Amino acid sequence: MDRKWKRVIGILIMCFFIFSGSVWAAKLKITIDPKTGKPIVKSDVPVVSKSVSPTGWVMLTLSTGEKVGYFVDPTGVISTQVFSGAVEVVVGNTVAKMEAGEAAAIKTDPVTKTVQVVAQKGVIEVAAQGKRIKIKAGQQTRVSPGAPPAPPAAAPPTIAAPPAPAPAPAPVTPAAVVVAPAVVTPPPPKYQVSLEVTPPPPAPKIEVEEFHGQRPASPAE
Repeated sequence: MDRKWKRVIGILIMCFFIFSGSVWAAKLKITIDPKTGKPIVKSDVPVVSKSVSPTGWVMLTLSTGEKVGYFVDPTGVISTQVFSGAVEVVVGNTVAKMEAGEAAAIKTDPVTKTVQVVAQKGVIEVAAQGKRIKIKAGQQTRVSPGAPPAPPAAAPPTIAAPPAPAPAPAPVTPAAVVVAPAVVTPPPPKYQVSLEVTPPPPAPKIEVEEFHGQRPASPAE
């Protein structure tokens, strides 16, 4: 598939989510290794940062901007909390969709493989076998293998996970500083010469006397 068709398909997917009112969500698939008891986490988008808090919470930042944390206690309960964006947590055949500010606890029975989802904050959307339901904080649903989610019910008291730490703030990029070019003013000259031009004196006026009649004789005559 060339780049042109990939772009067209991407635009069609965006239009579907816009007109259907759905919110696109990244997917995190979390499974518990039966041998080690440690979680195995896979994401459908790259993870750009990962950190572990002193209390055991694993904080993830995805390339699409979502921030989510998860905590697994010794009994296998997976506590998840979304800080930004929307994330779908996949455990077995169950999908729990959460948005920013929402949290849930998910546990899988090792014998029956039934998945139990408990809403801790907000409204959690749980889907399985093509059916979706919503549970509010303090409610739970159970999903048996090959079955849709059971109707919401009151959640039994459980051991709460330690509080999730707030995600680290995004680094602040300083704004670019534009320096205007300096205007150089030339210094004044050290010496200033004043040139004064004096006009020449007026030419002498010659008066010519006219004689009328006989011109007087000169002494030589």
